[in-house]
Amino acid sequence: MKTQIDVKSVLLGVSLGVLTMFALGAGTSPNEAGRYQVSSGQTTAVIVDTKTGQAWAFSPVNTGQYRSDPEFWNVK
Repeated sequence: MKTQIDVKSVLLGVSLGVLTMFALGAGTSPNEAGRYQVSSGQTTAVIVDTKTGQAWAFSPVNTGQYRSDPEFWNVK
């Protein structure tokens, strides 16, 4: 069995694939990707803004305080 490959279709498919990859890469800003780093343990959570160096930490004493810190839970 002999299979023929249409060169024109292959080139069109590869070109569309490459253009799609460039479009996806251009859609994200390199300065914003990974800007916020989150770390948490059993009793503490920390958010660090790697662009400004500002950090927010939250360590509740009990589960009643889990959402009581408004500055930590506000949109960054």
